[in-house]
Amino acid sequence: MLKRIVLFLMLITLIWTTLSSPSSAFFFKKHKGSKPSAKVEQNTGEKKIILAEIYANWCPGCKNIQPTIDSLIKNFPQVELVQLDVSTPSKAEASQKLAKDLMILDFYNANKSKTSSIGIIVPTSGEPVSVLHNETNEELYKGPIQDAQIKEKELHIPPS
Repeated sequence: MLKRIVLFLMLITLIWTTLSSPSSAFFFKKHKGSKPSAKVEQNTGEKKIILAEIYANWCPGCKNIQPTIDSLIKNFPQVELVQLDVSTPSKAEASQKLAKDLMILDFYNANKSKTSSIGIIVPTSGEPVSVLHNETNEELYKGPIQDAQIKEKELHIPPS
């Protein structure tokens, strides 16, 4: 009986969220100044570093790290947030397709059950430089972001 009540409440919450905010029906949580694609290039022609979040709207850890993510997006214009929403099976399926399109499917498959995980990923290769779990210390993101930038630049240096 308790399982039925919990499922019913989850269904009502999902319906309410979808009806009250049409953008929440999509698999990205909207951020100020954030676009839902990591393929956007900077003015220099380089791809932005991917900050991939395994996200669920019911996850307390995701809410915990949100201020840190917002700060990273604001302070690092070379970073693009990609939220891989696993809140529902349909959103998880859409996120899996997005991860495949962005060549970060290995990161997604390894972390899809670990909400509030953040991967700092080299966009050209899809290589995760670092994966942090429910981490609010912004300083711990800076080094991996710089490492990802270096690796991205190395991928664009022509062989001699």
